[in-house]
Amino acid sequence: MKRKTTLLITCLLLVFINAVAQQKIRLTVLEKGTKQPLIGAEIVYADNQALNKPQYGITNAEGKSSLHMPAKGICHYRISYLGFLPLTGIIEKGKLSPTLYMETNTEEIGEVVVTGSHTARPVKLSPIQTQVISGRAMVDAGYGDIQKVLQQQTPGLNIQKVGFGSEMSMQGLDARHVMFLMDGERMTGDMAGNLDYERFNLHALDRIEIVKGATSTLYGSRASGAVINLITKKPTQSLSIDAGVRYAQMNERNYKNPSKKDFLYMFEKNSDRPNLQGWVTAGVKAGWFSSQTDFTYSESDAFYLYQAENDKKVYTKEANPWLNEDVTIVSGMPRPPMGIEGTEHLTVSEKLFFEPSKNFKAQVYGTAFWMNQFDMVQDLVFNQSKDFTLGAKATYSLKNWFSITASIHSDFYDRYKRHERRDEQRKVYKSRILQPRLMITSNYFKAHNLTFGMEHYTDELTSDRFAGKGSHKMLSRSLKETEYYLQDEWKISQQWMATVGVRTNFSKQFGFMWMPTVAGKYSPAEHWSFRATYSKGYRSPSIKELFFNWDHLGMFMVKGNEYLKPEKNNYFSVGAEYADDRFFINATAYANMYKNKIEGVWRIYDMQYNFEYENLHSQDLIGGDLLARWKIFDFLTLNASYSYVNVSKQDGIRINTTSPHAATGGLEYSFRKKNYTLLAGFTTSIMGKKQYDVQDRLTVDGVSHDAYFRCILPTYALCNLNVTQNFFNKIKLTLGVDNIFNYQPKTLGSGLTAFNVPATAGARGYVQVEFKIDEFINLLKKK
Repeated sequence: MKRKTTLLITCLLLVFINAVAQQKIRLTVLEKGTKQPLIGAEIVYADNQALNKPQYGITNAEGKSSLHMPAKGICHYRISYLGFLPLTGIIEKGKLSPTLYMETNTEEIGEVVVTGSHTARPVKLSPIQTQVISGRAMVDAGYGDIQKVLQQQTPGLNIQKVGFGSEMSMQGLDARHVMFLMDGERMTGDMAGNLDYERFNLHALDRIEIVKGATSTLYGSRASGAVINLITKKPTQSLSIDAGVRYAQMNERNYKNPSKKDFLYMFEKNSDRPNLQGWVTAGVKAGWFSSQTDFTYSESDAFYLYQAENDKKVYTKEANPWLNEDVTIVSGMPRPPMGIEGTEHLTVSEKLFFEPSKNFKAQVYGTAFWMNQFDMVQDLVFNQSKDFTLGAKATYSLKNWFSITASIHSDFYDRYKRHERRDEQRKVYKSRILQPRLMITSNYFKAHNLTFGMEHYTDELTSDRFAGKGSHKMLSRSLKETEYYLQDEWKISQQWMATVGVRTNFSKQFGFMWMPTVAGKYSPAEHWSFRATYSKGYRSPSIKELFFNWDHLGMFMVKGNEYLKPEKNNYFSVGAEYADDRFFINATAYANMYKNKIEGVWRIYDMQYNFEYENLHSQDLIGGDLLARWKIFDFLTLNASYSYVNVSKQDGIRINTTSPHAATGGLEYSFRKKNYTLLAGFTTSIMGKKQYDVQDRLTVDGVSHDAYFRCILPTYALCNLNVTQNFFNKIKLTLGVDNIFNYQPKTLGSGLTAFNVPATAGARGYVQVEFKIDEFINLLKKK
């Protein structure tokens, strides 16, 4: 009897073990064509086509993932991977070791986008046109920082380094009209609207989302020109650690052998720092908890830009009707070189996630940033910056049709003047923002996705640049705004989608304003889409535009204007898009019409320039963008973009410094086989001729007149080449040359127009090595 019982138990155990084994799905995900494994592909699966009550999986370094067959014996799946088309299908009970192949997305944009709608959805289904640049594509292309990514990948966007930092413009608008976000949150610490772009760790990014035009409904009154949202990585594997180092040629050797005995030893040493960068990004996921830690350190050397010829000013009859003919004046003195500062910076960020269930998730985060800026002025002083961000966010969802998110975000930025020989620093700038937010989303009503939100924004700035000439007194100014927004995304039919929204803004200083948005998308066929958008924008004056009163060493003044009015704009755009397995093209035409636009204008008084903020009665920007991607062969892809903008004149004077024409292009080659990948890329960014007028004084026949001279800066192209080799999906080696054709500006412009030339020291080679530390750890465990 005992033998029979033992035999029965053994048989039952064998049956049970066999049943468990049958329920295990060993899935392999490869890239179509190359048969290379896709690492980190996200798998959602369930026993129903709607994927209700799903389970999740992630592919390892071999492209494999173990799933559990649902009890019903059928598995519906959806696989997503940034840069590839999503894959859906069914795994039946008898096929437990399938190999699936994913195709690259011709558009080179991710499957999911949130910037345009605050709601995750496929890019193609968004009524608002959005460009997405994947983090993987940025690293594979050999970029070392955010500035170069945006310059080379975004039509109509220009970032150039100048003597005091970086200057950005997009489609005729400067950085004050472009909202930079990190994971959807605002940042502070800008100079003339430009942030310290060095604070963004390229290797910590999952993707960049770019929405042009006034997207005021969801992102506030300061997004009248565009939104650039940097989305950071989130852990998807139990352990993921990437590390890398990058070294580039020095820009210029200024001091060969600095000695500690030299009075200017620290100045000389800091002017010639190596162009070096190192980073570590680590993700950990265990049950309900996950953590993402990112670290980067970087330094670069300072250098000079030289002008070959003396300054030349042309006073045209067009800009000065009182002249009988054009007048040209050539300076008798050579133009002094313009110093471009070097930097040293460190960024550390931490994000902690807690997700105990599908219905609740929470997150806390913090970032610390330190930067030294070493100029070429031998005054024993350099700039030092510190920034700390802190925040928390929690989301509760109910029955897949309702969710509420509460968050609070803060950013603290300080800038100092630091002495190079003594351990002394003087705070000259302190900026603080605090932003609590509450947002509710619901898809309770069929075909409608509703978003309602409210937020309060407090901006406080303390600086010595409010006090006036010669004073170092620190004064504080603040602005507060309260905003509400409501938006509905309506899927009218398979062909039609629409977005309708409104945002309100209230501040004590400027009262109440409301901003509507209407966007529509029509897809008559699988490969075609047409979009149209109208949005009203609104931007109240910033603290600096209102209150700045700063004398820069007697060279020029920056003056605010307490009587400024808020600027308003009406944005219209229409676009068409075609995409198939090999070819993608998108064309968009737009008009951005401003009233009371706030503009900084150079004026001259008693031979000293003043940079003054004033309201222009009106300014119209009309233009278009063209973005294309053609996969010529499986191994060769061509990218191209073109942007045109025409900015209206002011009383016959062209004060806007934007070039009407800009273009980018790139050629990507790939060779793949098992355990080895070769990628080669050539990119170019072309900026057309710039032509604008600058106010000056001109004496004719003994009489001094207000006059404008014409500044002309020639067309230029910056080209990069890189070659990347990936060995066993564990080590990546990149060799490249930035500015391969050694372009250097020959003309710095006249007077203060030098802010509009690209600051490049010429061709510079670099080498970059990256390691997947977690894969080496797994190898050691196996041994």
